[in-house]
Amino acid sequence: MAKTCRQMAAWKLSDNGVNVSRFASRGGNLGANNPRKPFGAELADPYANPDENALPHVDAALRVVCKALLGTDTSEEEHQAYITDLEASLKAVVPPGSKTDVIDSLAYVRDRVGVPRDLPLASARQLRAHLNWAIDCLN
Repeated sequence: MAKTCRQMAAWKLSDNGVNVSRFASRGGNLGANNPRKPFGAELADPYANPDENALPHVDAALRVVCKALLGTDTSEEEHQAYITDLEASLKAVVPPGSKTDVIDSLAYVRDRVGVPRDLPLASARQLRAHLNWAIDCLN
């Protein structure tokens, strides 16, 4: 069941990857600003702009998270070994100067995954867990 839930989360993430990356990049240092009209909850502003400097690095990190979700392993031990092998890939796509913005962006999207709007509960848990793995790797 965990494998199926991971695959569903990866499918949803990859299906709308460009928009998810733009949305997540709002969490960057220069994101979530709206020159038109201030909102009481800045991070929930539907017109907020992404952090354009962090966007390519956030996109690359989300691609690695998607790859981690798509692991073809059958047991939890095999999956842990698989994502451990991906840690170097994740660290390679995020330059040191963008690390904080990418971490904040991954946390931003992690905290806004809606159930059942975005994913079923078990798939959302898998996505959040893999986003947490990415955050931990980059810290």
